[in-house]
Amino acid sequence: MRKLWVKAWITLDGVFDADTMGHWWPPANESAEDYEKRLEYIAEEYLRGDTYLLGRTTYEMLWPGWSKDTTSNLGAILHRMNKYVVSNTLKTAPWEGSSIISGNVVEEITKLKQQPGKDIIIDGSATLVQSLMGTGLIDEYRFLVQPYIMGRGRQFFPHGMPPTTVQLVESKLLSFGSLALVFQPNNK
Repeated sequence: MRKLWVKAWITLDGVFDADTMGHWWPPANESAEDYEKRLEYIAEEYLRGDTYLLGRTTYEMLWPGWSKDTTSNLGAILHRMNKYVVSNTLKTAPWEGSSIISGNVVEEITKLKQQPGKDIIIDGSATLVQSLMGTGLIDEYRFLVQPYIMGRGRQFFPHGMPPTTVQLVESKLLSFGSLALVFQPNNK
């Protein structure tokens, strides 16, 4: 069975979306070398998968720009991936290679996991991730923790979430000051 993992960039205090995001992403003091290393890290992550699974909000945020970028390394990788957007409101998914998943999302994602192929990557999409927690479908959480405390903004795991036990299986300090953390749910 294919692996399904969550990829998210968060601040030290768990914020992944804030109106002041420009304060921490991209880093204002990032050197050209660190920028290249960051892009290399991102590409390595995406190359592990061939299926891109997104919630509606993240899909609508990403497809206008990335669908036009087929020549950069990251754009070419995303262009080749099968893309699925989970939504009960979208009628069309204009990004080439996109399909809409609606109805019984757990059943449809289970079918995706049973198909041959590389990993399935959920990028951001906190609401989708929260809806899948406890289903046994998520195999890993891969967080790139930014060295910044936001103090406000949308938390990836908001207050009121049911407790979930995970174990750290990998950690790596990246040269551009971020910490790459990989967790697996204890039910795996």
